[in-house]
Amino acid sequence: MKTLAIAILGTSSIVASADAGFMGFVAFAKQSGSSVIVDVFTAVSNSSDKFLNVYNANITASSAGGFFQAAGFANKTWKPDAASFNSTRSSIDSFMTAGTYSGGAYGGEYYASTNTNGDPNQTGGGCPWGNASPSSAACTTFPAGSGWYTGDPTSIDNNAELLNFLGYTRIDSGATAASGNTLGSVGSAGAQYGIWCSHMVIAGTLTNFRIDYSASASIKDGMTGGTSQGISTFIIPAPGAIALLGIGGIAVRRRRG
Repeated sequence: MKTLAIAILGTSSIVASADAGFMGFVAFAKQSGSSVIVDVFTAVSNSSDKFLNVYNANITASSAGGFFQAAGFANKTWKPDAASFNSTRSSIDSFMTAGTYSGGAYGGEYYASTNTNGDPNQTGGGCPWGNASPSSAACTTFPAGSGWYTGDPTSIDNNAELLNFLGYTRIDSGATAASGNTLGSVGSAGAQYGIWCSHMVIAGTLTNFRIDYSASASIKDGMTGGTSQGISTFIIPAPGAIALLGIGGIAVRRRRG
């Protein structure tokens, strides 16, 4: 959703420097019962970098049932609930986010940002970003070409966090097709920081699942004040990573309103 990306970024400049923020995506996976939970982060180069948006996203699940949405009226859409600290949504549920509420852990768990908004393309395929009706079906597919953004770029919610989930396999995206982003040419493998952007649940096991994830992202550089953008495509898990995934996954993240 290129036009919205430009509108959100306003007069921010596209910079090409060693500090350019977006490096691609980083994914982590874990088994939870009969489901696999996958969390994706926008990989960035500085702890001060900020998430702006993900757009033109094409994200598909290998499971015949698509992405899992928990039972109940509040769990049908891709928007994280933002009503109160008592989240109605289970971690066994799929959603997108613009970072972590309050910028970190709460009671040992992570909750999605209340500043997360869907772009106009989120209505595609009869699957709205939010405001589902009682009779509507759960959004088990992600609308092709759509995206989401932060409603407050200065918020602590989209602070970068260390990608130091020790003992678990990390899946990095390769080189990005970057605009004003020299770091993207090497991919996310060297990234130490990331901003949480996706929480996806799919039926299967760590040795038998696949998510195809392709999207563009915009990051506000914390060092220069400029904006870096790029598109990155990868398969989760990457070839050769399946055996390593059996080691485990990261702690479950839940959304906090």
